[in-house]
Amino acid sequence: MWKSLRDINLVFLTYVVNYLLAFVVGVMVARGLGTEGRGVYDVVVLTISMAQAVMSLGVGVAGLYYIGKKTYSTRDLLSNSQFVVLASAAVSAILVLLVAGTVGGRLLDRGYPYWVFIFGVPLFLNFNLLLSFLQAHSRFLAMNSVLIFRPLVMIALLVGGVLAGGLTTVNVLVFWAIAVLAAVALALILIGVRNVRLGGIVWPRWDVLKAQVKFGAQGQLGNILQLLNYRLDKYIVLGFVGTAGVGIYGVGVAVTESIWFIPNAVAVVLLPQMTRLGKKEAAALTPVACRQTLALSLLAAAGIGVVSPPLLPLFFGNDFSPAVNAVYWLLPGAVALAGTKVLASYIFSQGKPLINTYITVASLAVTLVADLALVPSFGIKGAAAASSLAYTVSLVLSVAMYGRISGQSIRGALLLSGDDFRLYGRIVRSLWLRQPIIEVAQPDIEGEA
Repeated sequence: MWKSLRDINLVFLTYVVNYLLAFVVGVMVARGLGTEGRGVYDVVVLTISMAQAVMSLGVGVAGLYYIGKKTYSTRDLLSNSQFVVLASAAVSAILVLLVAGTVGGRLLDRGYPYWVFIFGVPLFLNFNLLLSFLQAHSRFLAMNSVLIFRPLVMIALLVGGVLAGGLTTVNVLVFWAIAVLAAVALALILIGVRNVRLGGIVWPRWDVLKAQVKFGAQGQLGNILQLLNYRLDKYIVLGFVGTAGVGIYGVGVAVTESIWFIPNAVAVVLLPQMTRLGKKEAAALTPVACRQTLALSLLAAAGIGVVSPPLLPLFFGNDFSPAVNAVYWLLPGAVALAGTKVLASYIFSQGKPLINTYITVASLAVTLVADLALVPSFGIKGAAAASSLAYTVSLVLSVAMYGRISGQSIRGALLLSGDDFRLYGRIVRSLWLRQPIIEVAQPDIEGEA
């Protein structure tokens, strides 16, 4: 357990650094492109993210699970994933050619450089796949290095672009792709090319690939739907408010999602561990992680609510001031989804990825209905309120399924207990007296309700 706490802290600090770097990127892009350009950038990157999620076929999700269960070798799983990347490049090229022959001219006239998808989709797909392999092996230091390297390269390229004459939507998207390519190269070096069977890139082990897709598609469908749940509102805002509205709303979303440092760090570390643990141990560990995550996320949300009005316009510019209202409406849902992320990791670790998919379908339905009802009248505030409603539904369903699968108390997953407050007291005293916290090193997770 002590190792898990250490790893969570390491990943959390990395996410903080990564977000601060991404914040710098966001400020530079917003200042360089304005609301319209920022909106185009958001839509293109979002669409690339959606496309790679579909084309991955779930092999990253399956790799994480099968490595944890030691079902197949890393070499076979990783080689198959590179075959999927190569196939995605071919599919992306075909789709771009089809778009070029139909609506390509209109997209270019509106400022959308759709040709970026040829290399953007396979690059971003490989980036996410390689991160999942590092996570599966609990190589969090290597994974964190890759995460931080990407925005560092992006910042360096943006600075170079500014010095060379200014930023445009095209050169910013090209810079984004170069930064992803650099991160992919670093990830391959850290994983080791020896772990890739070169022949498997063009001719995979079909039996293993079939198993990867069969299992991974169940979990990946949920990931795709969750991505839609996160980002469908941007497309609806694009339709009813316009590109500038997407740019403003995107800033509000980026600020609010900083809360997810905490649940992302917890989920990333605990998912491979819970996959290896027995059913009883995983069920006992989950409520501790979930309620602590919710409490810390609530504190973070309060801080963001206080600092957003003065700081958001200061950093991004007065044109982005309406994003403050979006932040306020997004914060409750962001806290709710923090708990969902931890509970979803537990459900997945028990070999039930379809349950997460069903929960996401329900949440996505709420998102779609609420967006269509609220965005036409209330704009980005309506989109933010719809997201909070959907994320709350997701938490309610996730905690209900956690209770059903584990047999544990639902209350224990949501509310802090007296033991938690006594632990906080010991931590404060130990920091004040500079003494170690022996109890934290060897907690009795068996006794947690």
